[in-house]
Amino acid sequence: MLIKARTIRTLVLLSLLALPLAAQAEPLAGAIGAAPVMPQPTLAVVSPQENLPGYMDPDLIREHENFSHFARSQVERMNATILGGRHSMQVHKGSDGLYRASFRAIDLPGVVCQVRRSDSNPQFYVGNLIYKEQVLQSVAKSPEASRQGPFEPVSEKANRLIYTSKHGGGWR
Repeated sequence: MLIKARTIRTLVLLSLLALPLAAQAEPLAGAIGAAPVMPQPTLAVVSPQENLPGYMDPDLIREHENFSHFARSQVERMNATILGGRHSMQVHKGSDGLYRASFRAIDLPGVVCQVRRSDSNPQFYVGNLIYKEQVLQSVAKSPEASRQGPFEPVSEKANRLIYTSKHGGGWR
């Protein structure tokens, strides 16, 4: 299940707000009924070089947002220029007398973007763009009607593209 980066940021902020305040007034020492002073949790400053879970690494969250935007534009561009795409739809008459129109397209809702820090250099990020290339087909009594659809997926092929980015330097 994918959670949007905005949701992750909200959850992190809410968890930080739930921490007790460190600036509470201490009861007077020796006062009757005074509760013992308990140490309050504090937030430690962690360098970006240390391994943090993805939901706590703001740079990783930012890079994931940038990569997701970049990947969506890449997929839209690939979908527009794909060989055998909607612009070059094939129509064949079957032995049953029905016409079958088919073309290839990328499943846009099924696109998955993953980002992680490079194992060899934490200044670099590695982004995986995972998508399914589908063959969509429509069956009708005439070629024109088959071109109009509705189209149903008849096969699919998983693909993965790997991109890299230096901290804030853009994806390529």
